[in-house]
Amino acid sequence: MIQPQKGDSPEILSLPLAEKAYIAIKKMILENELKPGDQVNVAQLCHLLSIGRSPIHQAIHRLDREGLVAILPRKGILIKAETIDSFLNLIDARLLVEPYLTGEAMQRMTPELLDKLKKIVQIGRLCAQNNDHQGSMEVDRLFHQTLYEAANNELLANFAGQLLDRSMRLWFRTYSPGAENPNIHELEALYETIASANRKAAFEMMEQHIISIRKKVFP
Repeated sequence: MIQPQKGDSPEILSLPLAEKAYIAIKKMILENELKPGDQVNVAQLCHLLSIGRSPIHQAIHRLDREGLVAILPRKGILIKAETIDSFLNLIDARLLVEPYLTGEAMQRMTPELLDKLKKIVQIGRLCAQNNDHQGSMEVDRLFHQTLYEAANNELLANFAGQLLDRSMRLWFRTYSPGAENPNIHELEALYETIASANRKAAFEMMEQHIISIRKKVFP
């Protein structure tokens, strides 16, 4: 479960090294510590994270599949930039996949899943109150992925997860320190609609939720 405060939770500390490396490198990319156009190598990342080469290699290949880095043979690792066109294509892909998965998840909704989504939203509210932007981003990711995994379509759920991972960069383009995070209101409204068992309304609200991201980035 995501913790609302910053710093490593016990769950993070118990993760495999490859997962720790993936989370750490991805965080550096999303928080712009590793900037688009920067070039690093495995040895530098091993030294920086105090993790061996094999877990770093696994993390880098995973980030490559997500489109966050490019592996340059014999040269190193390039941090990739998102263009306006790639952002727009990303939003279009999310609009095709995520409302559909939401509708399918609604068909398989259980009290246990609904309670899990509610708890995720509650953590998101704490993150928003604490101005924990990183935590809010992780809560948003967890809410969506939990919902999509319930749709019982592993292929589409994994694809949606990749889209969500790439979308995390949008958070840092629209983030203003100290400003209220409107996303928690959208998540709360989305949860209430799902809880009402109105499949059509949930489908449409997920569409509006994704469209709102495009409006935030390109007003």
